[in-house]
Amino acid sequence: ITFREGLTAEECAKLLEENGVCSASDFINAVNAPATRFVFITEIANPQDRPFLLEGYIFPDTYEFYYDMDAQSVLNKFLTNYERKITDEYKARAEELGYTMDEVLRIASIIQEEATDPEMKTVSSVLHNRLNSSYGKLECDVTIFYLNQHVAPYVEDVSVYTELYNVYKCKGLPAGPITNVGTAAIEAALYPADTDYYFFLTDSDMNFYYAVTWKEHSANVNKYYKK
Repeated sequence: ITFREGLTAEECAKLLEENGVCSASDFINAVNAPATRFVFITEIANPQDRPFLLEGYIFPDTYEFYYDMDAQSVLNKFLTNYERKITDEYKARAEELGYTMDEVLRIASIIQEEATDPEMKTVSSVLHNRLNSSYGKLECDVTIFYLNQHVAPYVEDVSVYTELYNVYKCKGLPAGPITNVGTAAIEAALYPADTDYYFFLTDSDMNFYYAVTWKEHSANVNKYYKK
């Protein structure tokens, strides 16, 4: 089964169930209570703040499974692949930037949802510029989409996570990744383009427009977005 970049934990769970590997609910239970304690799991600083503990760690790839597998064994395939793909170079670069790999995954997950591959490093620069400035808030719509589309169906009260994930409300990064990312998004998060941009938007044809100031961004909105 191929799991593409940008699938959430619940989408992966549904795909597994549709293919007879394990039930979606069993997989989600495994994601939230993994039996195998990989080192990177113990390094997650805020497990209590996440609707899906290992969102972001279900590494996109093509996998082979048996029918009717134990959900924990299924999860271990993803996590073992993640551990293999996250190189010492990635970890060293994250430390150089002042981030944990978990924080890099959070940045990468927003990039994954906001950008096409050619634009990932430039979008990454916008996020890094904001994180390292007085703006404080990332203000990315995709975190709201994640709450409404992928968290709300699984929790009794999605508002519990609003202040933790909606980056119009919370400062800095969301409490966890909002999707599962591939190496392109991770590398974009680790090696952003060198720009002065603080804003971007896309039109209906997925053309990207960047701006340094709010005035420039407002002009782009009026010219490209509202149309």
